[in-house]
Amino acid sequence: MNRLVTAVAAMLVASPAFAGDVGVSVSVGQPSFYGRIDIGGLPPPRLVYNQPIVVTPAPRGVVVEPLYLRVPPGHAKHWRKHCMQYDACGRPVYFVTDRWYNDVYVPRYRSGYRVTDATPAYVAPPPPPAYVAPPPPRIYSVPVATVHAVVGPPEQRCWVERQQVVEDRGNVNVPGAIAGAVIGGVLGHQIGGGHGKDLATIGGAVAGGAIGANVGRDGERVVTRDVQRCRTVQSDARPAYWEITYYFRGQTHRAQLSSPPGRTILVDERGLPRA
Repeated sequence: MNRLVTAVAAMLVASPAFAGDVGVSVSVGQPSFYGRIDIGGLPPPRLVYNQPIVVTPAPRGVVVEPLYLRVPPGHAKHWRKHCMQYDACGRPVYFVTDRWYNDVYVPRYRSGYRVTDATPAYVAPPPPPAYVAPPPPRIYSVPVATVHAVVGPPEQRCWVERQQVVEDRGNVNVPGAIAGAVIGGVLGHQIGGGHGKDLATIGGAVAGGAIGANVGRDGERVVTRDVQRCRTVQSDARPAYWEITYYFRGQTHRAQLSSPPGRTILVDERGLPRA
């Protein structure tokens, strides 16, 4: 029996005491106290985690006040396992650090600090404003005044065709023509007399020059050659674009469209075309 009492006493001394333990007199401000901390008007404490830990979330629309707790090492890390001991599984919990508790809270508590103000109720932050899409721009339908289809520039088309041409195989024999004219003139001078002799001289010179000019020529021949022909034709492709004019709010507007326009065109408030 004495051994059992001794073992229980040793366990009570060695294990940390909680605020809710029965038969253990441990009050707030003692180093071995673990449980709820009333912050009151103190500055925000140093926390183990910046965000509250919640094991069982509250129902939608219900706001639950968070708790500040000091817990033994390991309880915060495995909070789901230990939250029942503090009756805090369904509440948001902030864990204060041991250093803040010992260096800030305990001295303030021992110096006579008491929580005089009620702990402010937790107020959920307002929801972010809902996104409101900007109103769609106003579109206007205006009549088209003029339309011009702009085609590409004229094209030059060339081809090669065979053509027969006459080619001279020899040039005029100039020395022979001169010699023939002299000889013909001498012979003509010997014919007739008076004025007739002069005519005979001229005729002989002409005939002799013609004969001498053809001496040494072999005649002409017909050959076939490739000849390039070109002509300019108008492009028969579809228009490159359509240029239109229209009037909007007293001003003349021009636009180039990639497809044929209708009788009207859609524009924005500045008069620019819209698809």
